[in-house]
Amino acid sequence: MAQKDNYQLLIEKLDQFIRKYYINQLIRGSLYSVGVILALYLVAVLAEHFSFFEPSVKQPVFFAFIGISLLALGVWVVRPLLSYFRLGQIISHEQAAQIIGQHFTNVKDKLLNILQLKRQA
Repeated sequence: MAQKDNYQLLIEKLDQFIRKYYINQLIRGSLYSVGVILALYLVAVLAEHFSFFEPSVKQPVFFAFIGISLLALGVWVVRPLLSYFRLGQIISHEQAAQIIGQHFTNVKDKLLNILQLKRQA
């Protein structure tokens, strides 16, 4: 009985780690997106200021800016947000155990071994 409780506790801790992992991805992605969007905006505004683009050039530049901005938001913000709410593809407990094992050298693959042994039992 105690083994099941410990295993359930391990699974709960891994689930907490997965949620925190996606929060971290969301924060990092938000910063990347803001940086890319601001850099693109700055480049577009400075290019327009110094080059005085014709309307036939302004339109593709504008739509490229919008497209790249939406792509950056989609990849770096929306995808982790969907994964946080378990609507998209999420990492498994085994993948979370590998990430933890890579970060903490004293754990290494012990968590992964526990998960694999429980799955085989």
